[in-house]
Amino acid sequence: YFAMNVMNQVLGAGPSARLFNNLREDKGYTYGAYSRFSAGMLPGAWQASSEVRTDVTEGAMREFFNELRRIREEKVPAGELEEKKRTVVASFALSLESPATLLNYAIQRKDYNLPEDYWDTYPAKISAVTADDVQRVARKYLTLDNIQVVAVGDAVRIKPILEKYGKVAVYDVDGKLAQ
Repeated sequence: YFAMNVMNQVLGAGPSARLFNNLREDKGYTYGAYSRFSAGMLPGAWQASSEVRTDVTEGAMREFFNELRRIREEKVPAGELEEKKRTVVASFALSLESPATLLNYAIQRKDYNLPEDYWDTYPAKISAVTADDVQRVARKYLTLDNIQVVAVGDAVRIKPILEKYGKVAVYDVDGKLAQ
């Protein structure tokens, strides 16, 4: 969980993450690109998203996959890794100011049968994540051959682009498979 949290922070958890910097700052394809994951009692999903103009769909898809390959194949540089770990720890520290969040943490500790000191040791566990840990979880959970892409837009224009990444099913505005 800790390594996944840091990996997601590197890849897409905010405006200083790789997806945002690549798709917005570098390419100008979007106002934002983000990723998130859920970790509950059962395995959850990791997802990345962005809203782009139809005419940049191909470039945006290419850059999403470039970033997914990069996080899997290249170790995160030490400076970037330390920055992202500090971001996670700082966000956690700020969350402690909210009584509702504190209550939620207590409930999570009980629901997941976490140790009594779980939240006390959380910052240290995040800080202990290594570049190897980040790469390990990226390789395990961000499998490029098992990705589902959902795109909304002009099917005639974007379907040929999406077909480069796998089989495409087109649905109409009512959610029915188009013929």
